[in-house]
Amino acid sequence: MVRLNTFNKYLLLLCLFFMRHAGAEELLIFGSDQFAPVSYMEGGEQKGIFPELLRRISMVTGDKYVIKLYPWKRAIHLAEVGAGGVANISWNSKRADNFDYSMPFYQANVVLVVKKGKEFDYHRVDDLYGKVIGAGAGSSYRDEIDNAIASGKITIDRDPDQLSRMRKLLAGRVDAILVGTGKQGVDYVLSKYMNGQIDKSSVSILPQPVVIDPLHVAFLKSMQKKAALNRMNNAYMQLLNNGKLDDLLTQ
Repeated sequence: MVRLNTFNKYLLLLCLFFMRHAGAEELLIFGSDQFAPVSYMEGGEQKGIFPELLRRISMVTGDKYVIKLYPWKRAIHLAEVGAGGVANISWNSKRADNFDYSMPFYQANVVLVVKKGKEFDYHRVDDLYGKVIGAGAGSSYRDEIDNAIASGKITIDRDPDQLSRMRKLLAGRVDAILVGTGKQGVDYVLSKYMNGQIDKSSVSILPQPVVIDPLHVAFLKSMQKKAALNRMNNAYMQLLNNGKLDDLLTQ
């Protein structure tokens, strides 16, 4: 049996490391700075599910993900011009023509929020016809909702973030708002509104989500990042199967 001395063991480990991370890249990825709990800035720090998820995936792939969080309209624009990838992005048929997508990494519930006492029945898209709905600038709510907006059947009042949207709702400027991160997102926004001095019972979340929205990482097709996305997918599944994402994905 051949025995390895300390130097040879070190050399072998080094070779295995470089073999494992051959082809590793540094990838710039944009995301929203106001999309709690998925991704957001607080106290000058990046927080949320996607920044932490990408950090853990990076430990497996060897790729370095440089994350930049901006208002969503800017983040998606930078991705559309090929400046980098984009995280927590929804799939729709128009985007799919231009972007390569990862597998879904997180599932968000897009909910309708109204002022208390202004509830209405919502079961399908045409229940929103004739209403003014607050929604995010640059945001997609999947094809059915997007098509109804494009046709003018739903009137949309766009804004840069969910906090601005809540202000419009409480001021009575819209009939309802779309919040893309479910009850957690609503609670977070209310905690930031007027330093948390607003009574949470002043708004209601309608029972049925508008969209159950799988979120991805995506790169413009011309950037040719399918291999990097495949590494992400494989790392995600490895972490998921080992229970190393349970604390993130059960929030």
